[in-house]
Amino acid sequence: MFEKHVILSEIRPVRSYRFPDVAALENALAVFHAHKDVLQELTVREHFNIPKLHQLSHYVLSIKLFGAADRFNTELPERLHIDFAKEAYRASNKRDYEEQMALWLQRQEATFCRTAYLEWVAEPAHATRRTEHESEYNSDSDAENEGLDVAPVVSQHIVHVLAKYAPHPQQSVQHLETMHGAIDFLPALTSFLQKNLLHNQIVPGPQDRFDIFRQVVIILPPDPRVSELPKCLRVRATPEVLPSSSGRKPGSPKRFDMALVSSDGVQASKALLTLNAAVRVAQVRVLFKLPRQFGAYSRPLAYVEWFTPFREPDESSGLRQISRSTRHLRRNSAVIHVDEIIRPCHLMPKMGQSVNPTWTSANVYELASEFYLNTYIDLETFL
Repeated sequence: MFEKHVILSEIRPVRSYRFPDVAALENALAVFHAHKDVLQELTVREHFNIPKLHQLSHYVLSIKLFGAADRFNTELPERLHIDFAKEAYRASNKRDYEEQMALWLQRQEATFCRTAYLEWVAEPAHATRRTEHESEYNSDSDAENEGLDVAPVVSQHIVHVLAKYAPHPQQSVQHLETMHGAIDFLPALTSFLQKNLLHNQIVPGPQDRFDIFRQVVIILPPDPRVSELPKCLRVRATPEVLPSSSGRKPGSPKRFDMALVSSDGVQASKALLTLNAAVRVAQVRVLFKLPRQFGAYSRPLAYVEWFTPFREPDESSGLRQISRSTRHLRRNSAVIHVDEIIRPCHLMPKMGQSVNPTWTSANVYELASEFYLNTYIDLETFL
């Protein structure tokens, strides 16, 4: 039932359909209605008078009559609600806000018309400049993406982008072990050097320092089933930041993202995006560059902790189960090239009959022993 219901939510934005897809959508809705009473029996829901749930009944007919549902689902009015209601309310002083919201919308429309006119007048002189501006990628956080040099060229390969300058230079090994949890950083780096820099005679030690990056931006090529535009994703490796003593700067939780990695050393741009034996999940702990004393090596590196290979899909959910990989009773870690990271991924802990009350979003990856790879998190992994 879980798998059937998720199909309903994932198939809406797809840009093209085959007949089996439409049949699967219709069958999934029928299965949901046949079993939805269990949610009332378990007091999860009191009723099912939900607009989005009712909207599902119209998808099949809309697809057959008009094509892909990305123009007929509820996402369009939801976006308008943000633009015309939420943003307008935030601009008011929260008193007599309806009049202020209406006036704010009028001013926004006037500003838009004037801006469009000025751009039209200036178009011959600045056409190239405007094209470059329109090709820039959006970012979720200016602070996190500061210093990134993301090229607007659409590539058919996976592109990895790091900040031009490392935001945390000259970090000690002790810092990586304590703040990043990279407890086997030196053994993993030694093994990497023996494999990739055969002429290197220097053994890394606690005296060495490394330039550390917060994140790598991964630009996936366009998937014609979903969009004609490339997609930007981030893999972060940042330790916890405590709030300042003055209270002016808030703290931030640690973020060591999970990622799909090409486990046989092949670059991500050449690896298949399918869940085969050459693709494994790893938790990224450190993003860094090799210091000059080890030789000229331009490819950035990542310290990761491996998970086990994928098992057969679970019968009820269709999700693949994994757990942390260990070696000699320690987490199996390695230093890899950043360009072997294919994309970020999402893991869900296997909960069993009850949920451990000590689990939180900050510690669940450390406390849980088994996980499911969530292939329903976005369209690329779902399809």
